[in-house]
Amino acid sequence: MTRVRFILLAVLLILVSLTVLNGCRSAHTTSAILYIDEQNYDKAVQVIHEGFQFRDDEPDAYYYLGEAYSHLAEESVQADDFEEAQKNYGLAYEAYTRAMDLDPEHFAEDVEVSLKHNYANRMRQAKLDWDDDYYEQAEGHMRLAYAALPDSLSPIKSIARMKMQMSSMDNYADQKTELLNEALGLLDQVLKAKPEAYELRANKANVLAALDRNAEAGRIYEELLAEHGDDTALLMDIASLALNDGDYARAADFYVRVVDLREADTDASNDDQNKDMLVAAGTWYSMSTIGRYDDALVQLDRAANLELIPLENTILTRLRTYYNYGKFVKDQAETETDPDAKAKLITQANELFNRAVEIGIAMTNNYVANADGFFYLSLAQLELGDYTASEANFKTYEELSAGTAGP
Repeated sequence: MTRVRFILLAVLLILVSLTVLNGCRSAHTTSAILYIDEQNYDKAVQVIHEGFQFRDDEPDAYYYLGEAYSHLAEESVQADDFEEAQKNYGLAYEAYTRAMDLDPEHFAEDVEVSLKHNYANRMRQAKLDWDDDYYEQAEGHMRLAYAALPDSLSPIKSIARMKMQMSSMDNYADQKTELLNEALGLLDQVLKAKPEAYELRANKANVLAALDRNAEAGRIYEELLAEHGDDTALLMDIASLALNDGDYARAADFYVRVVDLREADTDASNDDQNKDMLVAAGTWYSMSTIGRYDDALVQLDRAANLELIPLENTILTRLRTYYNYGKFVKDQAETETDPDAKAKLITQANELFNRAVEIGIAMTNNYVANADGFFYLSLAQLELGDYTASEANFKTYEELSAGTAGP
């Protein structure tokens, strides 16, 4: 007999003696512990199951059975045998929980540590694979994490979100619908266990919208809006759905609402897109099919106040909106039969044209190569009867449009 085997046998005899004295741990379990130390995990499982023929309510036996299955699961992972790893993680979970049920006072903490260890190992590898765009491997490790700790639904949620991410990528364009449907199925699986989960319901609405199931998505969004009306991420999702439906006025309303909430909080880091969102809202409000010009000008002027130097797109959008609003009011004046009301409308239209001229002059001074600036300035001046200025600016517009003007 080798020296090592002699020592192991001596240790085994000591442990057996202690077992006889305290009556807690069976000889089979003690033997299994030694096999685990030798990394002979299959033999450890075999010995413990043999011991169950004599006693099947020993907490220690189930705990070390869980340890043996955990090691077998890791070996299966290393061998790239997913099914075997999944089976062993599941058996480890069953064994651990049985040990805790039999003796929670002594095993609750140890079981929690072991379960979290198995779970964390798989989720850690899943994250590494996900970060490296190894999506199939990442999904496999997340599914193993779920097998190791089915009490946690995070792996399923993570797989769903990964598939949502993949569906938006160009190299998965052909699989977009398939990926979204898979994500939807996973989200429904989690929501069945946690129907109140706000973030998951929002994710489901996003997936439904991406699948063009806008009516279903809209119903979920409305429910969430009633519960979480100050969640800017939710408001942006609803705005996106409105854009998909072609409801630009609704999208603009939610953009303004988001900006209001962001400006009201103390976090300056989320304000970087406020100006662009206000310009977008103003542009949509001013569409001829919507005609909410007052709202448009409020948001566009608000956007301008956020700029230290007037930006080309912002100032042009304001110029165009003031001119279009003036034309809209002038058209109303032409059909108005009441003299007093007609006079008020004409005055309002002229005020709007004058404001357009002011903005147009500022624009053409700052952006001398922008043909549209000269175009709308010319039109506003024409409405006010300043024909000489209008003609000169229109000529510049034509030159710029033809590419004959200098830089």
